[in-house]
Amino acid sequence: MLAPMSMRRLDDFTVAACDGGFAIAAFGCGLFDAPLWLTGLVAFAMLAYWSWSRRRALNRLRGATWASVSTLAVFVIIAILAGSYWLGLNAKDLVT
Repeated sequence: MLAPMSMRRLDDFTVAACDGGFAIAAFGCGLFDAPLWLTGLVAFAMLAYWSWSRRRALNRLRGATWASVSTLAVFVIIAILAGSYWLGLNAKDLVT
């Protein structure tokens, strides 16, 4: 008999593709000189997606471990998005 499908785990490729999509969006913000609020919206959406897609693993962590993992992840995500935005700003000079 088949087990009931309670909560399916997201496919790793799907999660990676969505993460890459946010990096491409930040790159596009830099490339097309998007307003800063739009770039902030991309960063906020990426952080919200990260916390939702990793919720099962994060829910197993407690206290200081949860705080340190989440803090490190926020800094890494912001660094990746800032790098993508910066690459977009520099690529604009190459394209035009």
